[in-house]
Amino acid sequence: MHQSRKEQGVERMSRRMLHADRREALIFAEHEEEIEAAAEFGGFAAAPKRSPKGEHM
Repeated sequence: MHQSRKEQGVERMSRRMLHADRREALIFAEHEEEIEAAAEFGGFAAAPKRSPKGEHM
């Protein structure tokens, strides 16, 4: 059976999005150690301090 133009368009878009997500995942995997080191260096890995009442300080 043949697909309608709308179905073909939806399939093409889903493939493009999937490939973009895969590219992003591969890039992140390649640079994961650098990203973690930068986060630690910048202080982003530390949890925010809280007062005894549970409020942010």
